[in-house]
Amino acid sequence: MILTVDLGTTYFKVCLFDGAGGLRACVRAAPPVAQPAADRWELDPGAFLETLSTAVGEALASCPELRSAVAAITFATQANSFTVLDDRNWPLLPFLLWPDTRAAGAAGLEGVLRGLEARRSATGVPSLASEFMAAKLHALRLADPKLLARGRKIRMLSDFLVEWLTGRAATEAGVAGLTALCDARALNWMPAACESVGLDPAALPPIVRAGSDLGPIRPMVAEMFDLPPGVRVIMGALDQYAGAIGVGNVAPGGVSETTGTVLAVVRCSADFSPADAPFFQGPAWAPDRFYRMAFGSVSANLLEWYRNGLPDRPSYAELDALAAAAPAGAAGLSLRADALARPVGEGFVGGDARQERGRAVRCILETVARALADHVRTLCGAEPPAEIRCAGGGARSDIWLQIKADVTGIPMTALTCPEPTSLGAAMLAARALGWGGLEELAARWIRPRRRFVPDGRAA
Repeated sequence: MILTVDLGTTYFKVCLFDGAGGLRACVRAAPPVAQPAADRWELDPGAFLETLSTAVGEALASCPELRSAVAAITFATQANSFTVLDDRNWPLLPFLLWPDTRAAGAAGLEGVLRGLEARRSATGVPSLASEFMAAKLHALRLADPKLLARGRKIRMLSDFLVEWLTGRAATEAGVAGLTALCDARALNWMPAACESVGLDPAALPPIVRAGSDLGPIRPMVAEMFDLPPGVRVIMGALDQYAGAIGVGNVAPGGVSETTGTVLAVVRCSADFSPADAPFFQGPAWAPDRFYRMAFGSVSANLLEWYRNGLPDRPSYAELDALAAAAPAGAAGLSLRADALARPVGEGFVGGDARQERGRAVRCILETVARALADHVRTLCGAEPPAEIRCAGGGARSDIWLQIKADVTGIPMTALTCPEPTSLGAAMLAARALGWGGLEELAARWIRPRRRFVPDGRAA
């Protein structure tokens, strides 16, 4: 058995997978994220471990006969969420999660971020904003110059987990890559980039590739969960990269998409692209594997916004049925660019979205499909992929998948596993345990649910 932890922003998910890639247990737990101000997203490190420990305990308790068969623990994680520790490993502040934008408007921030963007030929990060760890470190340095001086360690969310599980300091290469402070090919922290935000590179943990064996679980943790003492801890991956692995996007040229809080499109590559590439790119599990990524905020969050703005909060299945009955093009209804900042009744142009629900949902689904097409062009240019593997909440909607196929002109494939990000993490662990290479595991573990071929009727 392989135990996986998905460190999402809204939910932590703990899953158990068997040796055939079958999902045997899945427990969700909402971490107590605090928002003391509109621009702040914080998570207490103690509450982080408590929430995670409770979820792990529940997952193991749901199938106690499998507890002794757990061979490895691994994870999928968010990037740019971090805390600062002192020389006793005591947190000096809560985790500042990636949606936190307290750095916006900080003096000199634009110059710092532009300087990091100029290093894109090494980092693979073409643009930065206030959500990035570098921006928040710059703002912290301005607000409290003594904080980073007192801080001896910077630990991102999964770094903190790894050190708790093993006693070893390490960070995953894909996560490190999205900080814009690391060389994505050499896998080391760049002193000049770190110093630009007032950071000593020695405060950051060593960079390790996804799928690396980090050693056995600490005896204290094994005893806490009544796990075998020889359980291995395997370095997980950035959640978007783990999701790509979990849908079988492991060979160069493969493309996958995740429609969730953000819309992310990932392409597997055998090399690192030149400096002027318009997409993000980062290291994967092997020296000859990189993931290229394009993403944006036009995603399933629009559908959630619409549903939550209706008085009866219909189910997503009900909204799907209404969209399927609505005409292609939503009969001229369109979304305002700032729709998410408005009430539902004011977010559209060309009709009453509260009364004409089918048109409104259709409009949202088509808007996201067009954004998907733009991201695919950014990653692939004039050579579209043979198919796109789909994950995220949007992959549960057949009408949405058909619309995506028609708008992009590319077949969409949905998979049977409801937790592909966790499955991708489990595949990395299985590879480390010697159960097979990723392409072999993808062929054995990943099962297509349905393929949606462009037919022009849904566009």
